[in-house]
This record gives sequence, structure tokens and C-alpha cells, in this order.
Amino acid sequence: MTLAPLGLLLVLSVAGSTPELRTRLAERAEALLPDEDDAAAVMDLATGELVLAHHPAVLARAFPAGSVLKLASAYAALDTHRLPEEPPRCSGRAEIGGRERMCWIRPGHGRLELTRALALSCNIYFYALGDILEGEALLRALRAFGLGKPTGALPGEEGGVLPQALSREDRIRVAAGDSERVQTTPLQLLQMAAVIAGRGQARSLGEVGGRQRPRLENVAAVEVLREAMRQAAESGTLEATRLGTLEGAGKTGTARWEKGWHTHGWFIGFAPFRAPRFAVVAFAREGRGAHQAAQPGTELLSLALGGEEPKNIPWERPPGHLRVRVLEKLRPMRATVMTDGGRLSCDGVTLDLTGATAEIDQGLLDLGRPDRRCRELYAPGEGVVVRLGATTRRYRGALRATVMDGQIALFNELSVEDYLRGVVGSELAGKPEALKAQAIVSRTYALAERNRHGRAGYDVCDLTHCQLYRGRQDERSEVDAAVAATRGKVLWGRGVSEPLAPTYFHSSCGGSTSTAASVFGSSEPSSAVADRVGTSGPLCSASPHHRWHFEVSREKLAQALGIAAEGPAFEVLRSDSGGRALEVRAFGVPLTGEAFHARVGRALGYQTLKSLALSGREVGGKVRFEGRGLGHGVGMCQYGATELERRGYKYEKILRHYFPERTIGQSPP
Repeated sequence: MTLAPLGLLLVLSVAGSTPELRTRLAERAEALLPDEDDAAAVMDLATGELVLAHHPAVLARAFPAGSVLKLASAYAALDTHRLPEEPPRCSGRAEIGGRERMCWIRPGHGRLELTRALALSCNIYFYALGDILEGEALLRALRAFGLGKPTGALPGEEGGVLPQALSREDRIRVAAGDSERVQTTPLQLLQMAAVIAGRGQARSLGEVGGRQRPRLENVAAVEVLREAMRQAAESGTLEATRLGTLEGAGKTGTARWEKGWHTHGWFIGFAPFRAPRFAVVAFAREGRGAHQAAQPGTELLSLALGGEEPKNIPWERPPGHLRVRVLEKLRPMRATVMTDGGRLSCDGVTLDLTGATAEIDQGLLDLGRPDRRCRELYAPGEGVVVRLGATTRRYRGALRATVMDGQIALFNELSVEDYLRGVVGSELAGKPEALKAQAIVSRTYALAERNRHGRAGYDVCDLTHCQLYRGRQDERSEVDAAVAATRGKVLWGRGVSEPLAPTYFHSSCGGSTSTAASVFGSSEPSSAVADRVGTSGPLCSASPHHRWHFEVSREKLAQALGIAAEGPAFEVLRSDSGGRALEVRAFGVPLTGEAFHARVGRALGYQTLKSLALSGREVGGKVRFEGRGLGHGVGMCQYGATELERRGYKYEKILRHYFPERTIGQSPP
């Protein structure tokens, strides 16, 4: 086997596929998963060869596997006859193992048996299953799939992480794919798909000589996994993809990565179901859900089977407009949409309706009549109202609705200026000049990050992951005035010839800001500045989070980190110029500051450690953290901006204080 580099791709010269197919797959993978942290691979099941290895360096790295691990826990339960006597009922949450657990779908799935629970990836079912599984049986199943050791298909592949033993809490979380205790490479998950496709056995990935092939002895259990993956494609978590039309089968997974607030998405699959020819794995590193891996993975599988590339119809964005995904956090299954008078349209056909309630039925939006079922519902006009249960939101502009990842996905389409009327009021409750500064910073961020979620078909989300946006709920007359006074103004970097780079902001810096390079590893121009003027104290000292502390027992901290409580609990190894911890050591284990913050936040609450400008010391069996500020500390400090206005600064001078490397200019088209 010879390896032929193609940019960041790796096209494998193999006997089982044509050069034309390999090239088409490589080109399509680059278009579907362009980020250097994304990856995909396609395996020819007849030969064991890789037909595609997209971004091989990522394919060889280990990450938490998310819900894909439910396949292994299901196999362990079937193999050891440890199924629940009565299937648990999923109502969206349940207390299991002494803790409240949440399902990924808020209303829950009801009562399910194993096959259907796997097809719908029900968290509650698998949390409960993990509570009755034996730890060794679960680990044995993971090892049987070949997880925890390199496949040998590519040089430098990591072995991953597979613990020697599992506590009760570990079993519960690993069984549901909600744990960093098990980490696998994309190549290992591709091998997993191949073994399931092959009814328990498959050729070694890449046909590495002398390497033992994974083999599952319980063929009857494997058939259950196959059937669940087929149901996932036809009426489960993959229903919104084209996998069912390929007669394929698959499993998705979503897991947080080390920076905490982002997620990465997985997809493994094979097709055709009866006589599988190809298996695929797709990995979207900095996505927000499994669909960002499932859609590309399905298209690559279709192309490998001889299908044509789909003709994508991109959104024809009017100049200065955005598409914002809204209300995703509520995971809507039923939504009422009303316009300000314009007629709704269903898959492009205008209806005699200005309002309708849509429910998901077999992957479509059902408006209550047989002739009113559509893939996309569109509400035109300059204003819409959306109702989801007790939540009502009003939006400027138009709204689209479709089905994605088993929920109704809602997209608000509106001008950047109207979007800012909602954003600025959500992000800052300041005075006129501070609001103007916020408007320019938020406009710059929105335009620079336009298409941030492009793979999923929209520009930005309505969460703090992008910018907080709640439609017209936070509009105020003083915000409208600030947006209008700064219309079209943005912060440029080295000049208008350079691409527009995002600008950042946070609540309070605690006395000094940090660069985007040190906190995010970003390359955009930014400075670390002292948040003071002359000899006065910090500008943001009025913030309630200017100085804070948090105490936690050694045992709780170790449990949150997933580390044995041995040795010193916490020390900062390296900080940036703004005093934010870049590297720490906890109980003898080195971690990045972001990884430490994310693990503590997930287990103990994200407001416990309010920033990484902190120190920690042990006092009487407890760890006391002391810190300053709230947020990441990059860019404009909002409390500081408000104080600068109180001292007579206009918005231009406020921005020069926090962004000395930037200049104010007009936005691009």
C-alpha cells in the first residue's frame, strides 16, 4: 500500500478501488469537512483497505467517543444477559446512581426496548443499563471491538484511553457515551463499524500484516446492533439524512471536547445493509452536534457506492443578512409559527395560512393535514412569532423550520442591523457610549464569524457560543439608537485589505485582559491591556465578580476531574500576561487551563470558577480558589467600558482602549 499526499488529505493507492473514485472522495471530503480538525475515512469491506483518509493526523488521534459507545454497552448487555427486567421509562430525566441524569431530547422517549433505545440513542436507557452492567463485561466488550489500541492502518496512531477498571459512576457514564474515561481514534470507530457490518468479523483495517482482527463471538447480539443501526437510518437519529435511501445503517455520537463549551460530532455507518460494501467514519471536531458529521459521512458513503454528488442549493443571502439558528437548546418537537400577515409556504408551495403548528412525523413537518407535510416550512415577512410550549419568542425578519437530529430546527433570517437590535440589549445593560462600543464589537464579530456553522446550513447560533440573541425580547430604544448611530461600522485589523477578524468581549476582566492567541490559540490581532486609566484602580471594580472565591473538598474536586485524590490538589504551572492560567497541575496530572475549567464546570457548575485568572490553595482538607473577573478576559471588558463612559469617554476612545491594534471603518458588503 502506498500513501500519496494531497494537501491535507491522504488518498490511499489501493487495488480495490479506482483512482477516479479515490479522487472524487478526496475532493468531496475536502468540501464537506474543510476544517483541519475534521476527519473522515472510508473502508472497502471486501479488502480491508482505506479508500479515503481525510486529514490523517486527526484520524490517528484519540477523542471521547460519545454515544457511539452505546453499541459496545448494548453488546455487553446482550452477551451477559444483563438487560433490565422492565425497560426504564424515559421522561427526559431520571435519578440513576444517586444523580439526576438528562436525556438528549427534553420530552423523553417513553418506554423503549434495547433495539429502539439504540436507534433513538436514548441516554436514560443506557444510563440505567450501565448501572446494572458489570464493569469487566463492559470493558471486555470495548476491547472486543478493538478500542483502546491502534488499528495500525496509519503511522503514529494513538492507542486511545481504556481504563483498567470502572467504578459504578464510570459504568453509568461510559455505557451512555457520556465520559472522557474512554477515548478512541476515528480509525478505531471505523473498525467498529466494519465488525458490525461483517456480523462480528471483518478484515483488518488497512490489512496490516500480523495484527489480530477484532472478532465478536456473539453473532446474535451483533444482529441486534445491525438492526438498531438500520432503524436509526430509517426512523431514528439518522432519519433526516439520506442514509435510509442508501439501504444503510449507522450510529451518531456527540461528545464535549477539552475546551468544554464546544462539542464534537461522530458518525459511523455502512451500506448496503444486506451485503455491506463500504464503511465510513466522519468526525466534526468543533461542531455542535452529530448531524455535522452524519450529513458529510452519508454523502461520502453514497459517493463510494456510485452515487452522484448532491446538488446543494445554498441560501441566497441578501447583502448584509444573517441566518441564525434559534431555540435549539429547547430541542423542540412541536412548534407554532405565525407571521405578521405573509403566507406560510411548505416546500416552496404557498399555503392559505398565516400561522400553523408543526409536529415531527416520520422525519417531516406535519401541519395537521395529509396534504400539508413538508421538509421545510417558511414564514416570510418582517416579523414572526414562535411558540414552543410555554416559551414565546418574537423575531424580526423571516423564519425557516426543518427537521434536524430528531428535532425541529428553526432559523431566523434577518439583516445584521436588526439582529444587533436583539444582541446588544442581551449582552449589555449600559449607557449610550458603551452601547455604541458594544454594537461595533458585536457587528464585527457577527460579520467575521458569518458562516461559523456553515456546515449545518446557518451562520451563527443564538447562544453565548456565538452571541446571546433572544429576538425582540431584549430590544430597547437606547439600544436601537446605539445600533443606528454606528450603522455599518466595524473594527478592522491591519487594514481593510485584510479579512475581517472577530472581536471578543466579556463581562469583567478583573484588572487586565488577555490576548486571543493565549486564551483561544487564535491568530487574529488582539492585545492584552491593563484595565485601568492612570493611577486609578481597575475599571471593572464595580463588578460583583471583580473578586471571588470558591471552596470544594479534595474528594469532590478529584471526582469532578476524574483523577485520584493523591498529591497536591492544584497549582498553576504557566500563566499568560493577563494572569490567566494556561497550564495547571491537579493531583499530579498536568492539564490545560481550559480543560481544567471545563471539567470543573461540567461537574460542579460553570459559575463556580468564574475565570481562569485564579489561584488555589489547600486549607483543612478543602481547596480554596480565589480569582478575579468573569469570562474569558479577551477583548472588551463590559464593566470597564461602562466605567470609561462614566469618566467621559466616547465610544471611539473606549474601543481604542481595548483594541489598540484596530481601527474603525465601514463593514464589507
